[in-house]
Amino acid sequence: MNENCGVVAIRNLKTDRVYLFYSNDIKGDCVKSRFQLDLGMHSCRSLQEDYASTGLEVFRFDVIEETDNPARLSAIKESSRESGLALYE
Repeated sequence: MNENCGVVAIRNLKTDRVYLFYSNDIKGDCVKSRFQLDLGMHSCRSLQEDYASTGLEVFRFDVIEETDNPARLSAIKESSRESGLALYE
């Protein structure tokens, strides 16, 4: 298994909402996501709006699972929804 691959969460600590994505380069994609958020260019508009109104201080990047199987993202999203976790879509 490639240790640089996996499912990553950008977690809003104020609202408990989570944005999940699969990455082939965890560190690089976290830096890229932060850069996009800082510039107001992230593809998830609701995440971008929350980031713009609160700033970086209430967000945390977490590796949910190291895996080289991109299909795990769908399974993790589904189980997150079933457990009542609010997801950014």
